[in-house]
Amino acid sequence: MNFGRRFLFLIIAFFCAHSYAATQLPRNLDVGDQNRTLEILGYGSSSKILGDPYPLGGYSGVEVGVSSQFIPVSDLATLGSGTTEKGEMSYYTITLGKGLFYNIDTFVYFSPAIQTEEMQNFGAQIRWGFYEASFFPISFSTMIYAGGANFQNLVNIATTGWDLIGTVNMENVALYFGGGRVRAQGTFIGGSAGITASGNTESRDITDNHTFFGVNIEISKAFIALEVDRYTDSVYSGKLGFRF
Repeated sequence: MNFGRRFLFLIIAFFCAHSYAATQLPRNLDVGDQNRTLEILGYGSSSKILGDPYPLGGYSGVEVGVSSQFIPVSDLATLGSGTTEKGEMSYYTITLGKGLFYNIDTFVYFSPAIQTEEMQNFGAQIRWGFYEASFFPISFSTMIYAGGANFQNLVNIATTGWDLIGTVNMENVALYFGGGRVRAQGTFIGGSAGITASGNTESRDITDNHTFFGVNIEISKAFIALEVDRYTDSVYSGKLGFRF
């Protein structure tokens, strides 16, 4: 089996990892419940690094990948009228990246239609590698991002933020870590089939700091990235990608 077929097999296995129903969202959310929902779904669906932060422009410059993110939703069961949900919401995104110059990269991502969660997620990132040490394999970069998510046409969320990233590159392995600031703006749909306690469509806006840690493992031109992001809750992510 050649490398391309092996990589395709990994992608198929990645997509088949989950096969359960869409997450239930609670109804009758008051202001406090809406803010907590925004902490869970807004921060959880915001942009993730999920890869080697070393600039794409330092390579040939193109990246494609598929990622899976796991958002803890057990606290949703305690909000509003409650649900029976436990565990995590998981969904997939496809990422396309291009190095513009040696140290500036751009990425776009979106959720494919073939998944069980009734949600759409999309966004873009710009990353700048501004320092690379000559005496030690460490580099620093910064990233700004913006994105949006829609959950079952009941919660619409826009996220923006920035991250400062430190990377230690070793042979075939990169460890990265850092922190930043994230803002989540949410619109909660009202009406008879809506999600708010008042019955009106309402908007919330929250901002917080966050930290993250990740590892990127290269396998020829492919890579596997694993990341933990700490917001109010911890969000876990994984990605299979290909740089060429």
